[in-house]
Amino acid sequence: MALLRGCLKIGLPSVEFSNTLSGVSVLKPPSFPLTLRHVTSDPANVAARFSGVRRIGVIKLKHIGDVLLATPCFRALRETFPEAEIHAVVNDESASVLAHHPLLAAVHVFPRRAMRAGFRARLAGERAFLRAIRTARFDMTVDLTSGDRPAWISRLSGARYRLARDPDGKGFWEKRRLYTHLAPPCRDPNLHEVLKNLGVLAHAGISTQDPRMEVFPSDEDDATAVALLRETGFSGGKAFAVAHPTSRWLWKCWPAERFAALLAWIRADRGLPVVLTCGPDPREIAWTERMLACGAGPLLDLRGKLTLLQWAALAKRARLFVGVDSAPMHLAAAQGTPTLCFFGPTGWRNWAPWGVRRVILVRECPCAHDRSPHCDWSKPRACLEAISLDDAKAAVAELLKPGNLASDFSAKGPAS
Repeated sequence: MALLRGCLKIGLPSVEFSNTLSGVSVLKPPSFPLTLRHVTSDPANVAARFSGVRRIGVIKLKHIGDVLLATPCFRALRETFPEAEIHAVVNDESASVLAHHPLLAAVHVFPRRAMRAGFRARLAGERAFLRAIRTARFDMTVDLTSGDRPAWISRLSGARYRLARDPDGKGFWEKRRLYTHLAPPCRDPNLHEVLKNLGVLAHAGISTQDPRMEVFPSDEDDATAVALLRETGFSGGKAFAVAHPTSRWLWKCWPAERFAALLAWIRADRGLPVVLTCGPDPREIAWTERMLACGAGPLLDLRGKLTLLQWAALAKRARLFVGVDSAPMHLAAAQGTPTLCFFGPTGWRNWAPWGVRRVILVRECPCAHDRSPHCDWSKPRACLEAISLDDAKAAVAELLKPGNLASDFSAKGPAS
């Protein structure tokens, strides 16, 4: 595996680090089944210990990417409690990515947007939401959020079994007493979010050897994505790349002029048409306009036109995804699309694309270690500026090799 100058380059199943000052070291972590093998239990024994579980509420009141990284927990719960209904409890902004999920009986939506309104609207929203949670009659809740509100949701749900990670003194006094089963606090700052989520279940003996991240666009989502793609002039029948160079947080973006040069090279040198997408936020549209002005060449423009599941349907058809740390990055990974991702000051070890052939380009940044703003966050990130165009070209070339297309996890169909 070729090394990219001065960058961390992660491609499953190995991790390599090239540093011009300290030389080269190669790390080969174990495959996932080894990671939690010490807590693997017989599902029948676990189900017997948690008797009478018919409805399970999985609480993840976070952003879209966080919810996607929690989806392997649905499979672990289904394998342990095959007869139970599994419900998801998520924020309104994240709910759509769970539509059509075959392992979910229902999705309960917390009205986060209403919480920004006046006191009366907020109170009405809280009451209606808690009433719906009580009506669901959960026998078990699994809190994967670790905030104060999810703790009270777990307790007020009336569930007999309430699983979470030990708050370790965070939050309100005696918060840990609202739960019945607590996994130890996570002491590993580099643990991937998928493993962190599964660890809450693993402590109770609930596990899976098939930790896929999953999303399920409908036939209508796929048809809409194809129709919009054809409207751009794409004739179909050939491979293409999809690029999503922005995030809601623009400080995650690689320099616009370099992104433009990379997309022009993918189109001209590698022969792949490039579909350009971004969110509907005017700031993201403006950023991509600046990028296009740098000479990206003719691209298939679908900026701001796709829903999340339509975007996932598009990504499933793509030969390659190129982008930054964002929800579309996780959607592309969930669809098995080979992924090139640029990481800046966010923790790539925690948020890397999961379960897909990927290359991550990142310069180590002190901001990523303790989540503190060591750098001037009002200026372009030095860690992203340090990633060269040649680094990105080499990564694309490797991902487009025929032997680098398969996902590292199995492609079995969803459990019934």
